[in-house]
Amino acid sequence: MTPFLIAVVLASLAGLLVFLVIHHIWILPIWFIVSPGLVIAVLGGLAVGWSYYEIRLGLPSRPWTAACLSLLIAFILAPSVILAQLRPPLLNAATFAIPPGEGPRVAVRFLLELVLTSAILGAAAGWFLGHTPAAALSTAVAGVAFALGPGHNIPLLGNTLGAGKGLALLAAIILVSAYVLVESAFYLSKS
Repeated sequence: MTPFLIAVVLASLAGLLVFLVIHHIWILPIWFIVSPGLVIAVLGGLAVGWSYYEIRLGLPSRPWTAACLSLLIAFILAPSVILAQLRPPLLNAATFAIPPGEGPRVAVRFLLELVLTSAILGAAAGWFLGHTPAAALSTAVAGVAFALGPGHNIPLLGNTLGAGKGLALLAAIILVSAYVLVESAFYLSKS
């Protein structure tokens, strides 16, 4: 299990670094979030690492593992992306704030359209790949962790001009962190 824990930390750090660098270059610098970002990234990474450990035998062998893990994460987040594009954004695009009096509605939509869909699809994917309750639970938790971590802006920016940038940034995080997780777990478990 130690190689997986080290791989999780490396993948979490890589994903956070990709996020911060791309955000700095393409949107605006937000380096002030490094400290809380590290905590969020490692906690989310632990969830994704647990899921990967439980479902890894159901994934194709290397070199396709990281690509399939990336597609799995995209699949888990897809319903929230689609719902976000079909509905008005949760934030006012001009002020980047929740409209006055809309807090409860925003919270319910956020929970239903992002968190719940990610948990349900994560559980289904985990069961399909791992055929165990642990695989279903871990992948549901990983889906929620990815949704709340790098995917939190999906419903907030959906159906706005910022949605494209947000999705491109999310795709970069998914690809890099999945690759680092799979490859570092592979190489660390060989040593």
